[in-house]
Order: sequence, then structure tokens, then C-alpha cells
Amino acid sequence: MVLWRDPKSRQQQGITVATEVEAQTLKRLLDANGQSFEIAQHTILSNQARVPTVAEVIQEHIDLLIRPSSGTTRTYQVMLDLHIRNIIGHIPVDKLDYRHIAHWVKSMSAKGRSAKTIHNVHGLISAAMNTAEMLGYVPRNPCRGVQLPSVEKAEDEAMFLTHGEFSLIMEGMGERYKAFTSFLVMTGTRFGEATALTVADVDLLAKPPTARINKAWKRDGQNQYYIGATKTGAGKRTIGLNPALVELLIPLVASRPGKELVFTTPKGQRIIHKLYWHHYWVPAVRTAQANGLLKSPRIHDLRHTHASWLIQDGVPLFTISRRLGHTSTRTTEQVYGHLMPEALQAGADATERSISGFVR
Repeated sequence: MVLWRDPKSRQQQGITVATEVEAQTLKRLLDANGQSFEIAQHTILSNQARVPTVAEVIQEHIDLLIRPSSGTTRTYQVMLDLHIRNIIGHIPVDKLDYRHIAHWVKSMSAKGRSAKTIHNVHGLISAAMNTAEMLGYVPRNPCRGVQLPSVEKAEDEAMFLTHGEFSLIMEGMGERYKAFTSFLVMTGTRFGEATALTVADVDLLAKPPTARINKAWKRDGQNQYYIGATKTGAGKRTIGLNPALVELLIPLVASRPGKELVFTTPKGQRIIHKLYWHHYWVPAVRTAQANGLLKSPRIHDLRHTHASWLIQDGVPLFTISRRLGHTSTRTTEQVYGHLMPEALQAGADATERSISGFVR
């Protein structure tokens, strides 16, 4: 049901429509036309007689989504308003073709948008065109087959610390957050996952001791934080804990209610990324640099560092992938494959064998 106040009589009016999408559409039209139902109704009837634009179809796709959180919906809305509406949003959806999408990709690149951003927004457009195909607006999704810029990262974008380099950082880390920082590097968990860990998620009496990673901090449509699902379905995982980390966790979980967060601020609140970075991580890195550290690692590089330590110790790629919560081993291999010494040696050995016939 949509309720509004008639601008002439000032009396409340209402109408029941078939779907929430129709209700949202009517509400937007009423808000845009001074709550005049006559104008809104005329606009709806006019729209029914014409083919919707790309922007309108994407908006309808967003309104029809069932599963995403309010934060995800807000992200999609920003994508539409910032990256689509003023470029190809005006095109009637049945006229959108390969050339338009290719032009859009080139314009995004010319504006300096990252390959990841282009992939993400293209994903929204393509999903909306799938919806348009199901609704009968277009016979085929025009996004299929469009070439996108590579999102492969240069190897040096992921920074890896040696054990000695990490020790330098820990020397300058505030005492309150030493256990938390150690947990990040010893488990490879994401910041949002580690800060959402509760006492009930940790089982130090199991053999081996474990931490269950099954949630993470998210942002909703009002930019407020809440605890939601992990980044991917594969992100839900159980991680084995080494003895040194168990010793650090014992005082943090002993005799505490299961629902409480394991890692908190001195006031018992959620650790905020920006504040931890500014007040603890940056000072610790600067202290380490004063003592000889030649790198400028990010907090997320502790996750990369964890993976690199496992690789150096010969842990199988599948095990590392599951521990990090990657959807597939392909993701793990793309980021860390160049660190695997056995693969490098195997390639060199195979080359030596293959050239033995002509090299004397």
C-alpha cells in the first residue's frame, strides 16, 4: 500500500498495488511530483507505452533483488548513479548493444577507474540485463562477450613480511593489541572477521584448538556497522590454532560469556579499522622502519604474510586456500603462486630435461 496526502484537499489518500516494486515506483513518482496522484498515474501509463531505459531497468533490477543486505543495495545504487546513469543510462534498453558497452568500458578506463571497479559495475549491468531478458525487454544480454580490463594484480601489490620484519613491527605495537595483531598474522583472517570473533567461536580444548570463522562486520544502507555473513560462502571455515596463539588467547576467553567479542578496545567495544590503523598500526610500522624495516606494509598484508609463511613451509595449496577462505584454489594460486618454490624448481628442472637433447 502507498499512502500520500493530496496537495489540494490535504486529505490522506491510499492505494494498494500488486508488488513492492510497483509501490516503490509510485512512491518515487509521487515524491517527484508534489504528491499529485494524477501526474504520477499519467507518468506510469506513459511509461507502460514505451521501452524503459537502461537506468530504469537497472533500478528495477535493484528493487527486485531479494537476498542482498541494505549495504549491498546502497552500493548498487551508488554504482548506478555514479558510473552508469549519465553514460549509458538514457539509452532505451532494447537499443543497448555491444558497441555501447564497449564505449562504456573505454570511458570508465579514461576516467581512471580501476579494473576492479569496472568489473564490479559491469557485473551489475550484466545482472540487470539478465533480468531484462527474463522480463522480455531484450532478447539477449548485450553484456556477453564484452572484453574487460585485466584485474590481475602485480606481484608487488601484495607485501610479504619475514618473521624478523614482523617482529620489528610487534616491538612497536601497543600492548593492548599485540594479541590481536598476532592473531591476524597467525590465522590469515580478514580484519572484519577477526574483530567479529566471539568467545563462543574459540575452542581451546579441542584437539587441535580451533577458531570458527562464520561472520564479519558489514555496513548497512545508513553506513552503520552490523555483524553479518563472511565475504563468501567459503569464508565460513574452522581454523586450527598453533600453541603460541593458544597461549595468547587463554586470558582473552577464560571465564567470559560466549557472546562477547574476543578482541575489543579498552572500553570493550569493537575494534575500528581506521582507529587501529591510525593509532597503533602506523606508529608500530614507523618504529620498525626506524629500526631497519624497509617496507611499508598495510594491515591486510598480515593475511598475505600468513599465506607466504605456509607456502615456505610446504603446506599444500588446497589447505592454504581453505584456511584463507578462498572460493577456489585458483584465487590462492593467482595471488601466491609465484611464492611456491617447489613449482619454480619443477619448472626449471623440466626445462633442463627438455633441452638436454641439444645442449652439450
